[in-house]
Amino acid sequence: MASSWLGGGNNWSGQTNVPAGLSNVVAIAAAQQGSHSLALKSDGTIVGWGDKSYGQCLAPGKPLVALDGGKLSHSLALAADGSVVAWGSDNYWGQLTVPSGLSNVVGIAAGDFHSLALKSNGAVVAWGINSDGQCNVPGGLSGVRAVAAGRYHSLALKSNGTVVAWGSWYTNVPAGLSGVVAVAAGDEHSLALK
Repeated sequence: MASSWLGGGNNWSGQTNVPAGLSNVVAIAAAQQGSHSLALKSDGTIVGWGDKSYGQCLAPGKPLVALDGGKLSHSLALAADGSVVAWGSDNYWGQLTVPSGLSNVVGIAAGDFHSLALKSNGAVVAWGINSDGQCNVPGGLSGVRAVAAGRYHSLALKSNGTVVAWGSWYTNVPAGLSGVVAVAAGDEHSLALK
């Protein structure tokens, strides 16, 4: 486990204590600052462990197909019907306020205090704190096949294998980067898998 500002590599909230008997897991997610962990089971339910002080481990009771953990206190999931479910913190920055009418979602990403949804038509929707432009989806952005949310920035992987980044920090995509098949965004860095 990598070091973080929270004390480096410790298990301060029980986030590395995988529940006994957990099985049939098809996807996992961890909060960006390591306070809670989530597992999506093949039956569409989520199991959460670690810091539960904001309800970020209490998943909703509907069939889910994808999940992601935000910074410390929120979680995000994609339901089988293409809707988005958010739960956890006090919603001070609006990261839990899923835009009304949001549907046909095929991908999600939870940043520190903002959230992203990828629609089936390749459009991106963002909500939550926008202090650094991380929710200012570039005009004309289309053909997106994956999204990632960091602390002060957001990423989109386009169907042509290129990456678009926005926000005020960590948005310098290497010149000529192409052939990308996956992206990830951390607090202060981004990754691309070719």
